[in-house]
Amino acid sequence: MIDPFGRTVKGLRVSLTQRCNLKCVYCHHEGEGGGSSEMTLDEVLRMMRVAKSVGVRRVKYTGGEPLLRLDLAEIIGGTVAMGMDDVAITTNGTLLKQRAHALWDAGLRRINVSLPSVRPCVYASLTKGALAEVFSGIKIAKDLGIDVKINAVIMKDINDDEVDELLGYARGIGGALQLIELEDLNLDAEFFRRHYFDLSGVESRLSAMADRVETRGEMNNRKRYLIGSLTVEVVRPANSAHFCANCTRLRVTSDGRLKPCLMRSDNLIDALGPMRSGCSDSDIRRLFEEASKLREPYYRQAS
Repeated sequence: MIDPFGRTVKGLRVSLTQRCNLKCVYCHHEGEGGGSSEMTLDEVLRMMRVAKSVGVRRVKYTGGEPLLRLDLAEIIGGTVAMGMDDVAITTNGTLLKQRAHALWDAGLRRINVSLPSVRPCVYASLTKGALAEVFSGIKIAKDLGIDVKINAVIMKDINDDEVDELLGYARGIGGALQLIELEDLNLDAEFFRRHYFDLSGVESRLSAMADRVETRGEMNNRKRYLIGSLTVEVVRPANSAHFCANCTRLRVTSDGRLKPCLMRSDNLIDALGPMRSGCSDSDIRRLFEEASKLREPYYRQAS
């Protein structure tokens, strides 16, 4: 699928639930407004089969917290069996200790773990969770052979002084690190104003430190900084025309709606309703194509 701006849809980001066992103050809830219904296992896998038929090759399952889905291993196993190029999850990591083995057995080989701090008190203040549980789960996942990327949202006067510690932790576990700017989406306006932190200075420092810099063409032309054994990426979507111009991702909400853009909720297409009403795979395919046609950069270059 190619949208009206020439961007090929290659990836799908699928929210499996809006339920979560943490209360992260910086969470944007994948741009969702808090719907409570969820797709069943069979509905998720049917959606993925249709997505693959229209060219999607990369799937990332998110939430809420996807590990709260007791059928997550079956979802992963079914998706891997379709022959997707990449199947991954984004998780807060608190339940990895209990679920990592089953996910590995299902074929999961890559996870992103949301980890805003490696300081227990800071972590608890941001998430209301226990950092030790996350560390334990990450260790088990790494010992199994699962690739781990740490996602750290950097916030002014909260954890902006912790970048070096996050670099050290990611290097120490043999993982990768992704530093992310706070996004002005589903957040209190005052919180965003007070804690938004521009990562351009951090990115300049990483560039000076790096042995090599690569560009991920399939991921918003994002830079990848290779510093010894550590790979670091910086995600700067806020007000970024460059980020939007290179977006290749379509989203699926937890209640089965196709979402052309993270930042918008006024152009969603219901796929779950028609599916439950007996529509064919060809009908669902047309809904994917319609969603692709609705894709447009949220931020654009000034003319």
